[in-house]
Amino acid sequence: MGRNLTKLVFLVFFLRLLISSSCGESFNSDETRVCISKGGRFLPYESEGETPMPSSLEFKDLNLCKVFHGKTCCSASTMHSASLALENLATYGEATKDCLDMFELLECSICQPNVGIQSEPLHICASFCDRVFEACSDAYFSRNASNQVIVPCGASEGTIICGKASKWESNGTAFCYALGFTVQTAGDLTEEPCYGSKSSLEPVVETVIKTETFAWFQDLQKLVREMTLVQQISWVVTLFLIGTTAFNRRRYQQEIQAMVERDARRLMGNMNGNA
Repeated sequence: MGRNLTKLVFLVFFLRLLISSSCGESFNSDETRVCISKGGRFLPYESEGETPMPSSLEFKDLNLCKVFHGKTCCSASTMHSASLALENLATYGEATKDCLDMFELLECSICQPNVGIQSEPLHICASFCDRVFEACSDAYFSRNASNQVIVPCGASEGTIICGKASKWESNGTAFCYALGFTVQTAGDLTEEPCYGSKSSLEPVVETVIKTETFAWFQDLQKLVREMTLVQQISWVVTLFLIGTTAFNRRRYQQEIQAMVERDARRLMGNMNGNA
């Protein structure tokens, strides 16, 4: 009984801590490096010279580059063309989900926070280009008449004819170049890692985990704050009882299993003795 009471008191203490805690701090502590526009196919950052920040509501409304919404140099205006490209790839390009996911990750390369603050131009890893090309080889693209860059079918009025990506290019490196990206092969030496390498995509995973965890904690905190004190205590007691019941049921099942195993061994021993 004393142990159970201690657990219950701890749960109540955790609940009060949850209510009073502050969750407004940023997950990232690097405040010294600022956004540097990359040029080439990319529009300048609106946040040029500023540190990467959480994305605006307008950017979120594009439903694009969600993995970088927590901290990025991008804005809705800089990514509007990328949003149209994805929309056309899905509507006219007959792209598979794998293709759409990989192509979005390629288009969103400029929004990766470490890419945004690096001084060198953006380089895409040749190995990553191969993965995008493999996923999108059967999707339909067209070559822009004005600059000879390929785009998803329907993305521009100045296109000539639609064809599968595998018709326009034969490998991932050529495919990325045709899309207007700069590619880094294994032999190229640069100070910054190319986008698509393991080290460059690890922050993507970390961002997803931190963002989802933060959102879950905020929702839980809001729910608890809206409860009355009586509801809070009732909620904690309910969780405590559920946990205790599950633990006792598991222990009971283990005891039954052990008893059956003992009886089975005893029966086998008797059979061997009679034999």
